[in-house]
Amino acid sequence: MLAIASNAVLTLLPVVSDDKPRALGALLEFAPGAMLWTLAAFFVGLFVMWKFVYGPITTALEARDKKVEDSITAAEVARKDAEAQMSQAKAELQKAQENAKRMVEEAMARAEKQAAEAVRAADERAKAELQKARDTIAAEKRQALQEIKALAVDLTIAAAGKLLQQEVDAQKNRPLVQQFVATAGDKGGR
Repeated sequence: MLAIASNAVLTLLPVVSDDKPRALGALLEFAPGAMLWTLAAFFVGLFVMWKFVYGPITTALEARDKKVEDSITAAEVARKDAEAQMSQAKAELQKAQENAKRMVEEAMARAEKQAAEAVRAADERAKAELQKARDTIAAEKRQALQEIKALAVDLTIAAAGKLLQQEVDAQKNRPLVQQFVATAGDKGGR
């Protein structure tokens, strides 16, 4: 190849021959042999360039374009996945908020119910304690009245004995005095 190229260059250069020197204008003259060699060198160079330079560059550019397209596709898929995950996360967050709100409302309702139950139970206990206290007071009042009546009977019998200045049979007169005191107690209670 070098030989071909060098021959083509030599034919184009002005050559000093025995006849006469060629002028620089000889380069522009049509030389069919030089043209053939020039075209042959051009096509051989074009083939070498195509095979060893343009081919690998084209392959590298196509590979780079494919990588870029794959990256764009992967980025688009990742974006769609991220959007889907974001919407899913938002839905889960909203569901969690609704559950929390429902749980708070249920807890409030339970607390109100328990408070009402506690108030009702305390009210019932207070009423029961009050009734128990009333019953105790009434029982103690009855017992006190019975003790007072018994004491009044004893005092009445003793007073009657002193008035009569004789011994009054307490066993014999006790029912009579008790009846009198009971009758007097009923009239005094009204």
